[in-house]
Amino acid sequence: MSNLSSAILSEALAYANPVDIKGKLAELRETAPVSLVEPEGIRPYWAVTRLEDIRYIESNPQLFSAEPRAILILEALEKENQERFGEIMGVKTLVHMDGPRHMELRKITRDWFMPANISKLRGHVEELAAGFIERMKGMDGKCDFATDIAFWYPLRVVLQLIGIPEEDEAKILGLTQALFAPDAFATEEKDVMAVFFETITAMGEYFTLLIEDRRANPKDDIASLLSNATLDGELIDHFTLTSYFVLLSTAGHDTTSASLAGGIQALIQNPKQMELLLANPELYPQAADEIIRWVSPVKHFARTVLEDTELGGVPLKKGDTVAMFFESANRDETAIERAGEFDITRKSTKHMAFGYGRHNCLGMHLARMEVETFLRLLLPQLESLSLNGEPSYIPSHFVSGLSSLPITFKFKD
Repeated sequence: MSNLSSAILSEALAYANPVDIKGKLAELRETAPVSLVEPEGIRPYWAVTRLEDIRYIESNPQLFSAEPRAILILEALEKENQERFGEIMGVKTLVHMDGPRHMELRKITRDWFMPANISKLRGHVEELAAGFIERMKGMDGKCDFATDIAFWYPLRVVLQLIGIPEEDEAKILGLTQALFAPDAFATEEKDVMAVFFETITAMGEYFTLLIEDRRANPKDDIASLLSNATLDGELIDHFTLTSYFVLLSTAGHDTTSASLAGGIQALIQNPKQMELLLANPELYPQAADEIIRWVSPVKHFARTVLEDTELGGVPLKKGDTVAMFFESANRDETAIERAGEFDITRKSTKHMAFGYGRHNCLGMHLARMEVETFLRLLLPQLESLSLNGEPSYIPSHFVSGLSSLPITFKFKD
């Protein structure tokens, strides 16, 4: 049994060492799958670590609500957010709401992310992937795959869909990283809360200008669709719209970036799986889905208990918080056979990397296609691929993955 406290599950800096997190989650799955955690500075919560319990939570919105607490953040930050924005999370995105309004807002962009539309994008995504592979060819056989390639390729895909120009990619990437991992940007002069407020303010200013532009000059992009959408005959208010843009422009690439970099790492560490994939190209779609399960970039979401109930035999009180740890669900041997093995031949596991139920990720079909496309174009061109140093990880307990993946590679002549 680990000597580490369960409180590390909500300590951002602990995620820079995934071995500790995985060990604690495995321990809780085995001994206390619904476990009370009382961390310093964060309101208490019940850590839920088994897949079936998480699926139950997400299947019962009448008992477990995404409002008002969707993510575990500092209690002091919750209070300050409430005063500044009227919401303890600081934003009100699709992942922070439930009920009819959630469904109405989700419907606005849903068709853009359905398989029929995603299939039309495949050719363009292939062009973008090929462009980044060409970039690798100019790197003299070595690069940091995370920072040089994986951060940028999904970013370009989703920002082009939204309608954000290429020259703003670096700005959006920087804001995303600061929003999801503010601890990495905190200094003696600027604490985590200051980083958060500075980031939210900058995002609000950027997307307000985008909304105003698309209302005056609509185009064929998601920005125009959202900016001019109406609910009950009225244009959507700026706070709701900017929150929507924050979600699309951050979650739309950061999770896929983490999956792509983590997938390359997993294939390097499992060379027989790499050989199998190269010998059986029909496995690329399955490989992409297994990679996303394996990496599980979204680490948690929280729900508020609406009525006294129980979960896994543990009594819960109205007002309690349950935190669903998706990475743990995706390693749950009671729900997924050989969950601790990386296996690209695995059939559908109904894993939880994209969530479940009403909050199932809108972009899951796009994410799978982006990962599959890049691997399918890159791997057959390589003569060799290996690690070139120690990987490092983003210190975030919300969305996390590799911050650095040094590799060496050789393209075939």
